[in-house]
Amino acid sequence: MGQMAASAHQKPKSAKANQTRKWNGGPLDADPLSLPQRVSIPAVKWHYRAIGIIRFATIYADAVKATDSSPIFGHFCWEEPVTAYRGVAMRTATTIARPRPVVLVDLVHKHDPERNVTLHACFEGADVTARWRGWSRALGLPLLMENGEGELEEAETRLGALKVQAPQPHSGANPLSARRPITFGQTGQPRFWTQRLMTGTRPPAY
Repeated sequence: MGQMAASAHQKPKSAKANQTRKWNGGPLDADPLSLPQRVSIPAVKWHYRAIGIIRFATIYADAVKATDSSPIFGHFCWEEPVTAYRGVAMRTATTIARPRPVVLVDLVHKHDPERNVTLHACFEGADVTARWRGWSRALGLPLLMENGEGELEEAETRLGALKVQAPQPHSGANPLSARRPITFGQTGQPRFWTQRLMTGTRPPAY
C-alpha cells in the first residue's frame, strides 16, 4: 500500500520529454547571410517516408515558400509569412538509419508543427551556434531552446523586437581628465599666452 501511495503522488513526466526527435538525412546547411536560401528536407515520419515525401523550401527575409513533393500523390505548395513563426530553435535529435546524435536548427511555426522548416543539421556541432544566431538575426525572430521537459523557451529576454540585457554601469570620465589644464580659452588662443611669449617656457600648469 505504501508503495502504491508513493507512486500515486509521483509527478508524471511530460510526454514531450519521452519523445526522441528523429532526423532522416545527412548534413544540411543554409546560409542566413545570402537570402533567399533553398533547402531540401527529407520526411521524418514513417508514413511520409513511405510515400517518398520531400520538402523543398525557399526561405526569404519575409516569407517561407515550400512544396511537399511525393512521387505517388504529386506535390502540395504552401506559403507562410515569417511572422507566422515563433522563432529559431536549436534542438537535438538522432538519425533514423543508424542511431547517431545530430543537432538541428529549426524554424518553428506558432500553430502548425507540420510547417516547421529545418535550416541546419550537423553531426559535429561546430557551426550550429553561428547558424542559430545568424538565422535569428536574418529573420528577426527570437532564439529558442528546449528545457528539461522538451518545451521551447526563449533564450534571450525581449521587449518587443528589442533584446533586454542587464544594465551596464557607466564607466565615468577618465580619472586623469581632472588633472589636465584647459589650454584653450574662448578666443581660441592658449592660456598664459603672454607668459609663454616673455619667457619662452611652458607655464607651471603644464
